[in-house]
Amino acid sequence: MAVLPDTARASVALPNGSSEIRQLAIAPADADTGWLRVTASGICGTDVGLYAAGVAEPTILGHHVVGEIASIGASAARRWGVRAGDRVVIEEYLPCGTCPTCRTGPYRLCPATDIWGGGRRIGTIPVAESPGLLGGNADHVFLPPNAVVHRLPEDLDEELAAWVLPYANALDWTGGAGRLRPGDTVVVLGPGYHGLALVAAAVASGAGQVVVGGLDRDAERLEMAEALGGTPVVVGADDLTARVRAATGGRDADLVVDAVGTGPGVVVPAVELLGHGGRLVLTSPKRPAAVGVDTARMVRRSLTVSAVRGRAPEAIAAAISSLADGSSHLDRVPTVAVDLDGVGDMLTRLADGTGPESPHVVVRPSA
Repeated sequence: MAVLPDTARASVALPNGSSEIRQLAIAPADADTGWLRVTASGICGTDVGLYAAGVAEPTILGHHVVGEIASIGASAARRWGVRAGDRVVIEEYLPCGTCPTCRTGPYRLCPATDIWGGGRRIGTIPVAESPGLLGGNADHVFLPPNAVVHRLPEDLDEELAAWVLPYANALDWTGGAGRLRPGDTVVVLGPGYHGLALVAAAVASGAGQVVVGGLDRDAERLEMAEALGGTPVVVGADDLTARVRAATGGRDADLVVDAVGTGPGVVVPAVELLGHGGRLVLTSPKRPAAVGVDTARMVRRSLTVSAVRGRAPEAIAAAISSLADGSSHLDRVPTVAVDLDGVGDMLTRLADGTGPESPHVVVRPSA
């Protein structure tokens, strides 16, 4: 069982786009709060973007956090259904719990935790706000009363557990917004972190074929997608539709999921790929753009376009179960582990495009 120390070590992102290691004090948990000893924290594109842009104030990044409950108050233990020593994953959301959105279920859309509206999330709160330890790039994380905590099986590998949130997103985006049915032809655009999770989710959900489109520079990631059961295709700006259709043998797609960005070069060919009743799911806010599409085609083919954010709570349970029973096959994607001292350098490398080929980069504070 973890023992709560007096201080925690953390990699703190700075406004100038660099980082430093700090030692921060740990105060005892009260009845409604707790402390997590971090065992793994996945780095995602949001972390990289925040780091490269320079945070407004010194901040501990990291929001795909897995660990062991080191200390917990009695009320918090009852609310979360966990006790000291339990292994958990925490979501990034810090919802208010009382607004209409929270009361009806989709707490990920609560204004209090909407980062595009100034809301608060794990991995975005400055260290100046006590107790400061509210990000995964540290050896301990504070669990406030409104933290969202999910218990993990004891035998689930730490680095595999770091897939829980992106894989839950993927399950929700394919099976929820995408309404994936067994036998469907699915196209995933982009073999990055979420792209590979989407391939795994679609395969695990019974898709007939999962075509994965990437660029020449994505060769190794396309190989990872193939290991997950996908059909890799190298595409260019002008031949995406033709290359994907060649891979499907001319079949229309039932579902296209954009894991790249919602520019015209993605959305327009995605719509062209869809057959009758097809669904297009937009997942990324990167490179926003006004996009002109063939609305006549959309109407005639009865297409559906959905935009998604985060995941439903049920998807977390499904992701944990699939990761635990091996049906996700995400253990086939190599893990790149980094300790706290290496976090700043890794974020810099990822931002400038010189990072590792595998998108599954995991901070292991005790490594």
